[in-house]
Amino acid sequence: METTTTSISEMQKFIFGSKVYCSDGESGTLTHIGFDARDWRAIVLGVRLGRFMGRTVYVPFNTVASASSNGVNLTISRDELEQARKEAPGAAMFDSHSQVHHSESGSTGVLYLIAAHPGSGELAYVVAKSLKGQDVLLARRYLSRLESGRIEASLPESTLQSLPNYRPDSELQNEVEEILFELGPLHVDFKGIDMRVLDSVLYLDGNISSSLRSDIVTNQALGVPGLLEIKNRLIADDTLASQLAMAMAHDPRTQELPIGVYPRLGNVRLSGSVHDEAQKQTAEEIANTFPGVRSVENELRVNPATSMLYVLSSTESMEPQDQIPGKYVRHTK
Repeated sequence: METTTTSISEMQKFIFGSKVYCSDGESGTLTHIGFDARDWRAIVLGVRLGRFMGRTVYVPFNTVASASSNGVNLTISRDELEQARKEAPGAAMFDSHSQVHHSESGSTGVLYLIAAHPGSGELAYVVAKSLKGQDVLLARRYLSRLESGRIEASLPESTLQSLPNYRPDSELQNEVEEILFELGPLHVDFKGIDMRVLDSVLYLDGNISSSLRSDIVTNQALGVPGLLEIKNRLIADDTLASQLAMAMAHDPRTQELPIGVYPRLGNVRLSGSVHDEAQKQTAEEIANTFPGVRSVENELRVNPATSMLYVLSSTESMEPQDQIPGKYVRHTK
């Protein structure tokens, strides 16, 4: 049995009818997935070549590179897929007509999705549609038997009824967006955030103005029923400023220079003084290639004699510049 913990986002998800891609392009659709009923590990996939009435071939599970509702990616080429075996192997085979049977109530649902652990292929969970009137995700611990075309679920009916409904990605996406939009202070951050729900997992990418707001986004999204996991990969401006300033402090070309770093949703303004044009361009190059930086506004001034760090001054202030001690000072605005 699987002994390591694998997050939902890392699971390989198989939906019948999904597109199948070989290493050199699209090749067909997923028709079957077969398991060894003794150890519950996937061993084979059935792929219909072409789009409609093409023949079906069977490839080993270890040819799967990744699988999600976006499709199944194989490590083999289209020519290798064409040469795959044409006879179904001896395995517990499942397709879009397979059933999930609840032993206690006798009710039956239709198999919609099978998820397996990457590498081992061990079954992780299934999604059954219209089981006791709901679409539900059933973890491996609730499943008791596999046979071709049928999966037995053994759990108390009270437990089944308490499981949250499995919801479409589009529905989850809309609810996440609505909840976050209700938070007025986050409106200024939306243009830097890329939100996407895939296989009930919320992926948050891009930039946000602060680490605190990043935590707020996660906490609010946690309340959405049916969302299985949140992958928050947002880069906060305060974190970006600190890390970029540290990178410049350790780079021998810029480590002695008073450079201020001012991110705004990943758009970085560099302010301060450098000794020559080459140092100015070097600082811009470091910032441009730093992870999380969308663009760079280089306001560094070339002055061999200065040790002053220029910063944006307040509109109410009559002072054209601030003097800030120290070689590296980071600011966010």
